[in-house]
Amino acid sequence: MKAKVTVSVIVILILASFCLTEAQQTAKTTPRIGIVFATGAPGDPSPWVDAFKQGLRDVGYVEGKNVFIESRYAEGRLDRMPPFVNEFVQQKVDVIVAVNNVVIRAAKQATKTIPIVMISSVDPVAAGYVESFGHPGGNITGVAWLLRDISAKRVELLKELFPKPLRVGILWDADGPGPAIAVKEYEAAARDFKMELRSLAIRGPNPDFAGTFQTAKTARLDALLVVANPLVAEHAKEIFARAAKERLPSMTEEGRFVRAGGLLSYGPSLAELYRLAATYVDAILKGAKPANLIVKQPDAFEIFINLKTAKQIGVKIPQQLLVRANELIE
Repeated sequence: MKAKVTVSVIVILILASFCLTEAQQTAKTTPRIGIVFATGAPGDPSPWVDAFKQGLRDVGYVEGKNVFIESRYAEGRLDRMPPFVNEFVQQKVDVIVAVNNVVIRAAKQATKTIPIVMISSVDPVAAGYVESFGHPGGNITGVAWLLRDISAKRVELLKELFPKPLRVGILWDADGPGPAIAVKEYEAAARDFKMELRSLAIRGPNPDFAGTFQTAKTARLDALLVVANPLVAEHAKEIFARAAKERLPSMTEEGRFVRAGGLLSYGPSLAELYRLAATYVDAILKGAKPANLIVKQPDAFEIFINLKTAKQIGVKIPQQLLVRANELIE
């Protein structure tokens, strides 16, 4: 009887050892993706998280089954991003997905070997991320939506909305590398359209929005340009609530800001860019080298208009603009 029990115990131990070894082997062989989301926290609903994971599912990956996703959330804090990148490098993830310029720069400095899939809002060649769009040449590739290159179009739309001479405030994060480039682009566009531009710089982690909007009021500004970055995204509801209170029409760079109360936006579909980033991850996991994967750009752009905000601040949207809108928020 004792011998049977001993044999049974041995069999159980062997099976347990086999299962543990198999689980360890699976963990070692299943690819891991590291991605830093600029805003939000674990468990928060996010269209970008959903879009990226849907993009992976579209090409055959199921999280926790044949791919692991190491997600980190910076909650709008630029200083949190480089440490997360360094953590990924130490963990030796298979791919780093870099969704803004702070993360891209940190990843470029942290590793020359781990593939990096970027979603860049600036010219990646001018920024030094890649050698060229057609031949990136290093360990970085991905999507460049050249957010700043369409700054003139946003200024043009503002001019279409308000034909009279405008005094426009530009709200931007003075600590962000992307917004610094944006300000220059908007200044050039404003000169072309004979528009007066007033800088409204903010700094994190706790921007002085009361002071910023008092400055806008004192300057008797006619409209507001809001430059997208993690700090602005984290405080979007407060920004656009204050803008509405001051009856200040706002032009933004992303549709999510219009959903948060902004008046108008013009830009590419970010959800589509995140899905596109997932296809780069797939190609790299299948053996492609980032150096040989061309950097793609979006070919479609969207106009979002918040009709509720327009009514609240007393702005009438021209019919020719309404018919061109991709989404009207009521």
